[in-house]
Amino acid sequence: MLVVVGVAYVAVTYQRHAIAVEVERGLLEGLDSEVEVISRFISAGGTTLPEMGTATNRRMTLIAVDGTVLADSTSDPQWFDNHAARPEIVAARRDGSGHSRRISDSIGGLHLYAAKRLPDGRFLRISAPLKVESQLAETLSLPVIASTVLVLVIGGGLMLFQAARIRLRLAELDEVARAFSAGGFERRASLAGQDAIARLGHELNHLGERLQGSLEQIAGQRRLLDGALGALSEGVACIDRLDRVVYANPAWVALAADGAPVIDQPFYHHLQAAALSAAVGEHRAGRKIAEIQGFMHLRRHLRASVADGGAGVLVLVLHDLSEVRRLELARRDFLSSVSHELKTPLTAILGFTDTLLDGVIESDPVIARDFVGRIGRHADRLANLVRDVLTLSRLEQGTWEMRPEQVDLNDLVQEVIDDQKDYGLDRGIEIVWESAKSLPACLDAEILRQVVGNLVSNAVRYNRPHGKVWITIAEVPGDRVSIAVADNGIGVPLEHRERIFERFYRVDAHRSRQTGGTGLGLAIVKHLVQSMGGTVTFQPRAEEGSIFTVVVPINLPMRPVASAH
Repeated sequence: MLVVVGVAYVAVTYQRHAIAVEVERGLLEGLDSEVEVISRFISAGGTTLPEMGTATNRRMTLIAVDGTVLADSTSDPQWFDNHAARPEIVAARRDGSGHSRRISDSIGGLHLYAAKRLPDGRFLRISAPLKVESQLAETLSLPVIASTVLVLVIGGGLMLFQAARIRLRLAELDEVARAFSAGGFERRASLAGQDAIARLGHELNHLGERLQGSLEQIAGQRRLLDGALGALSEGVACIDRLDRVVYANPAWVALAADGAPVIDQPFYHHLQAAALSAAVGEHRAGRKIAEIQGFMHLRRHLRASVADGGAGVLVLVLHDLSEVRRLELARRDFLSSVSHELKTPLTAILGFTDTLLDGVIESDPVIARDFVGRIGRHADRLANLVRDVLTLSRLEQGTWEMRPEQVDLNDLVQEVIDDQKDYGLDRGIEIVWESAKSLPACLDAEILRQVVGNLVSNAVRYNRPHGKVWITIAEVPGDRVSIAVADNGIGVPLEHRERIFERFYRVDAHRSRQTGGTGLGLAIVKHLVQSMGGTVTFQPRAEEGSIFTVVVPINLPMRPVASAH
């Protein structure tokens, strides 16, 4: 605003001065013309000055060569001083004509003078007061000044408006830039037009679009990387120069910290493995160690490796060997158990065979017949063991193909009871079964028959003398059916309940061998039920004995049996 006022003042001053100069120039030209006309009049023989000085606001003076005033149009010449030294007379004596602008020594007031040297050496001078011309200049200056002020006010207002507009637009650009610096690349500047600020806003918008596109691309790549690393069972972590974890996939968090936060913490705070820390130190020293031998952490067998990730970042990879170790141990246990289970009947068979070959057949036919019967029982036990091992192997390898068919579950259970009835009667066990309404289903009848048969056989085998076995069927929500086999036998002690579905695991090994059990029945039941998408559970009876409950879908699609461990 001060700038506008200053400009207005300068402009008004300049206009007033220009008008005053122009008016004075016009007056001087008029005086020159008048001097020229009157000098011709006097040179032509005029003896007196024209009577026009007062009317035209002019004063004419005739001056002698020596400066003496000879005549004056307004006063008596005798009252005037010598005019030889007047500036306009000096200039006229020298150049033929002269001008001056000064205060009159005779009558006072600011006057403009024009003088001319006549042919006879005298001088004619005409003067005019500048008071009238100054008033004229002031009169002419008023509209000019007013218009100038108006123009300056309007211009100043426009300048202030434009300045405010520019300030607002620059403030918007500043907000967009601040948003970009804070990561808000979706912010845009809404500037219309094609001026420099608008073009800058457009370029800033283009920059935001490019940055947002790059950010989305990086985020997509990060999601892809997180998805790929998140799907790995191996734990992957990146550590900086200070050994702080800057990235960790879910497997690392689970294996190394058991789910606790790990980001921005040194890796050895949650993974205290001397071998891994030593390998990291060796790697930073330039002595790279590709793999660290297995170590224990959080009851897991782990193996680690270290790789260079660039820019001082190291990539640590954890491999969980717990399942491999468990499977290896299970394989050794299985081979040991199979060997032991095979060794017992084979040893008995060989022993009885050798005895028979030594002549018992001829010397004692009764003993020989007993030995042959024992050989047959051990052979049956061996055949059952081989059959169960092959069945379990097929289930675990997923080569057992189910063949669903329409069956009635009541009829299927009745068939199982009929098969086990004589076995139960031999041991004095009663099988209780109350046939319910017809219950049609689409499932693999052979698999379900083997499941129910194994459960009923176990319930009879491990029952008390004159005990009972109860079988019940019930529909459950979700198009599923429940088959429960309960007994009032010896039951399962608390310490054995978590392992009863393991292979070759027996609660009472001596009784199992006596009754012909292989120790694989419940393991086979578990795998068969899982292959049908069902579950098998155990719970003790309130009084005594056990309850095994199988829940399977009623409508089973055709599909190969999946491997289950």
